[in-house]
This record gives sequence, C-alpha cells and structure tokens, in this order.
Amino acid sequence: MVYMALVVAAVLCALPATEGFSPMAASTLHAGLSRFNGMASAKASSCVAPAQRIGSAPFGLRMAEGEATKETKAPKEKLEGWELWTRARTTNANWGVFFEIVAKDKDIWVTGLRAGGHSFSSWDEYTRLHMRVFTTEGTAVGKELDSSAWSLAGEDTEFKLPRVEVGDSTTEYTSLPFGDPIKVPAGSTRAFCVHTDKQRGVALRRKLNFHTRLDSDPTFKEWEDGVTDEGMHFNLVAGLVPGKDLFKDISTANNARAFVGVVEYDLKAPE
Repeated sequence: MVYMALVVAAVLCALPATEGFSPMAASTLHAGLSRFNGMASAKASSCVAPAQRIGSAPFGLRMAEGEATKETKAPKEKLEGWELWTRARTTNANWGVFFEIVAKDKDIWVTGLRAGGHSFSSWDEYTRLHMRVFTTEGTAVGKELDSSAWSLAGEDTEFKLPRVEVGDSTTEYTSLPFGDPIKVPAGSTRAFCVHTDKQRGVALRRKLNFHTRLDSDPTFKEWEDGVTDEGMHFNLVAGLVPGKDLFKDISTANNARAFVGVVEYDLKAPE
C-alpha cells in the first residue's frame, strides 16, 4: 500500500504546474502519504484530470464576478432631475434679462427655471407680476429687438415672485411658468428671456468691475467669454437687459447681466 502511495506521489510531482495547481512540496509529502493510506480503491481518474481540481473559481463564476465588478466600477449617470444653481445675486434687479445656455458634450432638455424677486421691494409689491419666458434657438445676440425670432415658453399674468435677499445662503427660488421641455443639442446654444412688467421685477447679478471684498472671486469680477456660471453639462452666458417694452428697449452691452436662480434639466428626452 505504501508502495502504491509513493508511485502516485511521484506521478503528481511529474505533472506540469497550471493555474492554481503546483507540484506537492517535499514538506507536505508525508501528510500526503497519510491521506493516501487506506485509499486502494480510489479511481485512477482522480489523477487523470487535475484541471478539474484547480483552486480558482469555475469559469462561469469568474465571468459573473467580472461582470459585477464592471457594473460597480462605473455607475450609470442619472438622466433626470438635474439642477444648476447659479451664484448669488448682487443688489441689481430689472425688468428681466436675456441669457444663453451653451451645452457641452451631451444633449440636455431644459425642464424649468427658478428665480427670485427684488429684496428691496415691500412684502406685497411683486406678488402680481406679469411674468413671461421666451426662448430662441441659437444666441440672443442681434435678436433682442426682433420679436419674430422668439417663441413663448411660459406666461402668468398674476405671478407671485417672493423676494430674494442679498447674501442669503438659504435662498429659495420660485419656479417660473414653463411649458414643454426644450432640447439643447450637444455643442449648441439656446437663448432665453425672462421678462416682467415691473422695473425691478427679477433679481439679477452684475459683473463687479470695482474694488470689493469679492475681488478674490473671479466669477464675480470677470465673465470670460460672457460665461457667468459653469456647470457639468452646460455654461450660462450673460445677456442684455430688456426694458419695459420687450423687444423695443434694451440696455447697452456694458450693462449686461446674469440670470440668477436655478436651471432644471434632464439628460434624456421626455417620455
């Protein structure tokens, strides 16, 4: 019996090493012999296919583990419910503002806008605004006096717009009237215009080109290429300020303003 065990051990040591399998070390040979004692009836096939006893997981299990790892390594980006919050307002407010959304490398669908009223107004002064939101494909530049270039995205003749305080870190913006989602293809520009019937109806932000405590923040001091706020999927670009008579009166380029509030958007077409 011992002779048979020595023969089997010699055969095992002569087999080439494979994944998860190596010849038995000399230090474990005696332990191996003790396991072989009393196994004269063991089938020869137990030494014929060592690959079936490989210590690694079966191929099917390894594939499943690999697939699970791949899924958890790169989580899917959410497609709905995105928001871009702009920087806070300054002390400025006006009838409204033209501004642009410039998409980056993904299509986006703008689903809504939120804004705030002027903080210096009395508590009930701006609770009955005539609020309108317009949009046009491409830039707003050169279209500020052309009403035919714009389409109405939302309107409310008795709109309530609570005021937004300057420097308030707990600001709550109000959803503006807004219809169907508006697609902005990747790499393209879409312009919007928010307009009211009050001279200081909407809180805005201006570029601070004088010495202030905010000079250390370049986003307040400089608007490179007109960009006022940069998000993950698009940039916001400043625009002119419309007057009381929309598409008839506009500010000069030196008085460009930034939209202040929240842009709501999705990364998928509405179902």
